[in-house]
Amino acid sequence: MGFASKLLALAKGGALGAAAGGIVAALFAPKSGEQLQQDVNERIREAKIAGEDAQAAKQAELIERYRQGVDSTTALEQEKLAAQQTAVERVSAIGLGLNAPGALAAQETALRHPEALPEK
Repeated sequence: MGFASKLLALAKGGALGAAAGGIVAALFAPKSGEQLQQDVNERIREAKIAGEDAQAAKQAELIERYRQGVDSTTALEQEKLAAQQTAVERVSAIGLGLNAPGALAAQETALRHPEALPEK
């Protein structure tokens, strides 16, 4: 048996194995491709929101630390409000950027940062 025939047999076996693996994967997959994509997008959105929340919390912590250092309860008040508003806007943008309903993103931001929402 020559080298070419061995290579051809190897290629046939590889193609047959790939086809069998694809069929088994399709039959036993726990989720459809569309559902898996939605789940991945939701996790990405949640991770981005958690990152924005962590950044806002760190900014608030640093402002409080500065206030204690200068012995003033109102120091950097404008910066604190601006940081909160920015966090709300970023979380809203994240929700809207991943095709999440705008109402859901707005509701999440309102629950997380009610003091940063515009006055009615």
